[in-house]
Amino acid sequence: MSATCPDGHRSATDDYCDQCGARIDSSRDDRVSLTQPAEIMAAMTAVVNVPPATERCPACDGPRATSDRFCESCGFDFSVDPSRAAEPAAPPVHARGRWTAVIAADRAHFDRVAPDGIAFPSDLRPQTFALDESEFRIGREEAGGDPAVSRLHAVILREGDLYVIVDKGSTNGTRINDDARPIAANIPLPLADGDRLYLGAWTTITLLCEPLEPQPEAS
Repeated sequence: MSATCPDGHRSATDDYCDQCGARIDSSRDDRVSLTQPAEIMAAMTAVVNVPPATERCPACDGPRATSDRFCESCGFDFSVDPSRAAEPAAPPVHARGRWTAVIAADRAHFDRVAPDGIAFPSDLRPQTFALDESEFRIGREEAGGDPAVSRLHAVILREGDLYVIVDKGSTNGTRINDDARPIAANIPLPLADGDRLYLGAWTTITLLCEPLEPQPEAS
């Protein structure tokens, strides 16, 4: 049996320390097993070595790399309320129909994002383009000279039965409807009738689909 003195020495006697002579209070249970330090270190090591839980992206279920803000797979912004990712997306509209893109200078969009030194083009009138080709390219020229639109900013593609928007790695990004997050570059996203694309300092593109009238059955 051994005891520990107030200075931490191990003593074979429990009244006075046989190393420094300090009085030992025998009423205190200072006697500990010599194996305790090893047990404590083993417990600490077990806690330290527990692998951290992997955070998953709520949008695509991909793993989050360290504390990166954006998902490397789909571009999801982890700083945004994750519940937004669970909101169901509007169902895309079948490509069959007369699709048009209306490009306009949007004052509200300009007031939100335009940097200083850019004047709003109050005389710029909306332009309507028919989406009658398999690809519609969106650049600075189509956007009426918007300086914050890249020369090739995005494209609208017809893929099978759908129209999709693809950001081509633009400098300032492309946003859809009320989502403040820019879409990930080079990933097609389906479009629906009435969708609004926000890009540049003032440009808004509204997608419209007029369904085709049913053809009378042949007699």
